[in-house]
Amino acid sequence: MALFFARVVAQIEVLLIAPDWLPAMPAWYSGLLPYPLLLPAQIALLMAMCVLVTRAPASPAWAVKLWRSLALLYFLGMAVRLVLCVHTYGPDFYLHGAIPVAFHWVLALFVLGAAREAKSHAQGDEQRAEGSVHP
Repeated sequence: MALFFARVVAQIEVLLIAPDWLPAMPAWYSGLLPYPLLLPAQIALLMAMCVLVTRAPASPAWAVKLWRSLALLYFLGMAVRLVLCVHTYGPDFYLHGAIPVAFHWVLALFVLGAAREAKSHAQGDEQRAEGSVHP
């Protein structure tokens, strides 16, 4: 979550200040969404991540498996995107989509971690219901 927050802040910094030590704005997003729409979406995503971290709901096993599968597909899809980016742009690939790919990986790993946490909460709830774990 902190890595994604840092990306959002760095992106704002690039837009407003354009420091020499950070890549230019086009390197920070794919352009699928205009930045005035992307920034609120990123902030909403950070808020949802905070809720997940602080409230970690228990989930049924099928839901955990679904989230894990979707996160892995997401991760692999971004790997394919990076390969295509490297193939298309060569040594300058990092200026043409590598930053978004890296942070999509961060989000995919967050989903994997959230699914793992939901699984452990669900297992703890089951054990308490069976009486084998005392609160």
